[in-house]
Amino acid sequence: MLEAINKKELNFIQVLSMAITLFMQNKKGILMIVVMLFFPISILNVLILENMSNSAMAVYGMMQSGMFGGTPESGEALLQFFKMHGLQMAVFVFLEPVGIISVAKLVKSSLVKETVPLSQILGEAVNCLGGLILTGIPYLLLSFGGMMAFVLPGVYLLFIWTFYVYAIGLSGKKGWKALEYSRILVKGRFWKTAGSILIIALVGFSWNWILEGVYLLLPAHIGTDIFYNTLTYIVYSFAFTAMTILFLNREAVVLGKVHTATEGPMEENKEHTED
Repeated sequence: MLEAINKKELNFIQVLSMAITLFMQNKKGILMIVVMLFFPISILNVLILENMSNSAMAVYGMMQSGMFGGTPESGEALLQFFKMHGLQMAVFVFLEPVGIISVAKLVKSSLVKETVPLSQILGEAVNCLGGLILTGIPYLLLSFGGMMAFVLPGVYLLFIWTFYVYAIGLSGKKGWKALEYSRILVKGRFWKTAGSILIIALVGFSWNWILEGVYLLLPAHIGTDIFYNTLTYIVYSFAFTAMTILFLNREAVVLGKVHTATEGPMEENKEHTED
């Protein structure tokens, strides 16, 4: 697989095929990452969503009764909703990527046949938090701000910056350099990248539909919500595996980085890799 990643640009079928193999090879490590990182994030997500739902219902009830805007309670409910929404975005941009980087590092170590303890992988991923915050702030403001204002520019930025988390975790970039690194990997391959991401997402959604069917059969309870949310991260981990393969392949094809089992990434072309 490593030779294929280094040699030529992979199509989506090759990426998915490699992702299935690597996902199965590393399933124990991925499950540990889900339990140690994504499970706490799932608890946080469910609590935030529950608070958002309660705040939204309170605001809706006040609007229906004609009391909205006329009482301090309505302002507090609206403020609580936006606070929870801000926390949700912070989890998505700052905390979830720590888990993504953990999966990416695990997959890469498997590809290059390096034995790296899971504790080291998790520690290195957590150490990326500063870079994630430094990069996530402009990413959040520009991409989601663009979507709120004009939609299409925001969507465009989401696609060209799709590799920024992997650039932080696997290539040591941070801040604007991580966003620029991702842009270089996507340049000239925008539609191919968008298509690959959509196909990977569709595969994940198809698995999620099965999980959702099971979820609907379970009793309504916060524990059920946490359990379902945690299971979805196992599905997402397959997508993270596929994106890791795509990222490493783009590094090899676009930047000339050859990933080897003994010496790590070697640069053949330094044109776009300045720190």
